[in-house]
Amino acid sequence: MVAIIPNASFTTANLVQKAKRSETSFDDLAHKTNMRARKVNQSKNARDFECFFPNFVQLVILLGTFYCGIKRLQPIDVTDTSYKQIFLNAFVVGLIMIGVIVIKYLRHGYRSLPKFDTVYSFYLPFMTSLLFDTPSTVTNTILILSVLNSYKWSTQLIVMVSQFSLIFFNFEAGDRVENIISVIINILLSSILKNVGQLKSLDNIDSNLFSILLTNILYISEATSAHFRILRGTILALVAIISINYMLKKIMHVKPFVLSILLFVGLPVFTNIFIHLESGRNPLFWLVEYILESTTRQKILFAWFSILILSIPSILIEKESLSLNTSRKLWHFIIFSLIVPSFQIDSNFVKIALSGTIPIFLSIEYIRFQNLPPLGSAIESQLRKFADTRDHSGPLIISYLYLLFGISGPLLINNSPMGLIGLGIGDSLASIIGKRYGRIRWRGTQKTMEGTLAFITTSFIVCLILLHFDKAIIFNHLTALRLLCVCTLSGVLEGNSVLNDNILIPTFMMICEKLFTL
Repeated sequence: MVAIIPNASFTTANLVQKAKRSETSFDDLAHKTNMRARKVNQSKNARDFECFFPNFVQLVILLGTFYCGIKRLQPIDVTDTSYKQIFLNAFVVGLIMIGVIVIKYLRHGYRSLPKFDTVYSFYLPFMTSLLFDTPSTVTNTILILSVLNSYKWSTQLIVMVSQFSLIFFNFEAGDRVENIISVIINILLSSILKNVGQLKSLDNIDSNLFSILLTNILYISEATSAHFRILRGTILALVAIISINYMLKKIMHVKPFVLSILLFVGLPVFTNIFIHLESGRNPLFWLVEYILESTTRQKILFAWFSILILSIPSILIEKESLSLNTSRKLWHFIIFSLIVPSFQIDSNFVKIALSGTIPIFLSIEYIRFQNLPPLGSAIESQLRKFADTRDHSGPLIISYLYLLFGISGPLLINNSPMGLIGLGIGDSLASIIGKRYGRIRWRGTQKTMEGTLAFITTSFIVCLILLHFDKAIIFNHLTALRLLCVCTLSGVLEGNSVLNDNILIPTFMMICEKLFTL
């Protein structure tokens, strides 16, 4: 027994030590688990902050310019009912959008929240119509609500009831029918764009922005300039022929080559029908006479064709030795060199040319999308060489269309070269320099501060050059300091946003330019 006791004592001591070690190891494990959980929370908080930071920067810039617009546009007579009506409707529409989003969040949680870019679906149409077509601002503000139609049918019903209610309270009996038609046209166009783009080439926000733009061009705007008549007539003609082709293909199963013939024959015929010039003349004959009556216009055309004939084959040949980003930005530089000098010489001719070019490029995309013979496959193979990830994600190749819309919009709306400067110079060099030399990234984005600095510097230098050598009185109303403010705000916004630059930058720069002239 005596011999057994020490062994028992030793065994008991071992058990105690093991218990202590197990207790210590359990404490270590719990400590390590807590540390891992803390690191995960810290990492999640860091990611949340990185997502919050660019949105906060964008919101500050947008709210600042929005407030600037309110203060600068406020009339001396504060009882002006039109002014109050515009901003009261903007407030109501904003509340409806926020209310729908909050309800969706309470029902379905964080994942149901829309992208931050939904803010632009309100900001861009409202500010553009307010600054450049004030009488249509109330109507366009009501159309903004259509961006919420991406939700279920119950939400869509609420949106439509809200839109019709706002029309009832804002317009007299004679104007209500016209505004209801505007809402219906906008909803129809938005639905078509969503279906065609499959919410990949064009997402919900893109579709809504373009549907509002098209609704203004086709129905709302009362502009009477020659270039607007040409733009409206040619787009109406293209819509008509595409609609006819669609019905023939679906109902009668017409072959592609017949659709091609109908397009090439029908488009000029419908264009002649829908373009109404003040002189009442045939649009084609009028255009030929318009060009022939001025040697300057003939020289501009000759210069355009010469540059394109030399540059297009060169870029296609050297495409393999260039990066995708560089080859795409070369088109920006070419368009800048084509339009800026010509716009200073004969701005009306350039605007007419752009108004006719937009439907032509839309027709090219239609031919490619439908693969219509004999050009469909050739256009597809060439455009795919310059397509980016978004172009590959959906059925449409839209980058070149975005570029055309971006440079044309400010020129056609406000005689402003801001789209050319922002896209042709600022955005192009920001992308090239940022990708090659960028090291410091904006929080939550893939864009670099070096790229933003390149955007601000180069676009400002070009603005100063145009300000100094300008013959068409561009920027005559802006000082160098104000131009620097426009370029800086636009550069910082571009560096923190994910909305397509070809939409955002030209429109925002045009808005800022107008705000600084009020």
